[in-house]
Amino acid sequence: MTDLEKQLQDTLRHSENGLDAATARRLVAARTTALSAVNQRRWPGFFIPVISMAAVSLVAVMLVFSPPTQHLQQNSSPQEEFLLSEEIDLYEDMEFYSWLASDTSNLKG
Repeated sequence: MTDLEKQLQDTLRHSENGLDAATARRLVAARTTALSAVNQRRWPGFFIPVISMAAVSLVAVMLVFSPPTQHLQQNSSPQEEFLLSEEIDLYEDMEFYSWLASDTSNLKG
């Protein structure tokens, strides 16, 4: 213990000894009431881990069984929208590109 701690302890003991009987009884009664109130409101030790495990399990079940959703158009930038539209055009014209590749009559080489 340091000197400061010893000095503080001595000061507290001195002030404790200087209390009159009525004040000491009131302090003891207040302390008893406070301690009994804390013990009454206390949850069982297993309650918080059980609740947290149930919450985590619920979130896991929701993530596993929820259908996947895609919001491409809502959160996309203008460049992404342009690339997406170009990709769609490519797939729409796929038949034309296939015909063009199979037509060998116009090839000069």
